[in-house]
Amino acid sequence: MDIDFVGRPWHFVKALLNDTNIRYNITVTHPTKDFFKLEPDDYYVVRQRVLDDGTVDIKLAARLLKEVSSNGVQD
Repeated sequence: MDIDFVGRPWHFVKALLNDTNIRYNITVTHPTKDFFKLEPDDYYVVRQRVLDDGTVDIKLAARLLKEVSSNGVQD
């Protein structure tokens, strides 16, 4: 597979994989600490590899929520 999905939104990649009938597995990764707040439904691809049977193995991570600090600057 020549398409690089890393860094792309999951909803885009999922639609592309389904439209082209490519089998895939997903794993969602989570931070070890919950210091940063995460977007609950906004995942993106952080890793991909093609297995021997042609299935695309995809690792997803949630986007960090944007926060405004006390001085009004967005982090």
